Amino acid sequence: MFATLRLDASNRIVLPRDVRRAAGIAAGQKLTVSAAPGRIILETEANPRGKIAKRGKLKVWTGTVPHTPIGEAVEHARRYER
Repeated sequence: MFATLRLDASNRIVLPRDVRRAAGIAAGQKLTVSAAPGRIILETEANPRGKIAKRGKLKVWTGTVPHTPIGEAVEHARRYER
């Protein structure tokens, strides 16, 4: 997903909801910022509230459930790559 953003009067950037959802960024989640010439990189930090555990043949989330619609979460899981 691509979006064109503009800095506001205070030089802040607001990430649109669709971009946050596509990236799997939850409300209040911390981001790591790095910069290179002509580029700013935002990366999500690991969620300390849970982890993925293997239960039999399944992988399950052991932490709190994010506020993502179930259909969107299923589509995200289907396209998950390591």
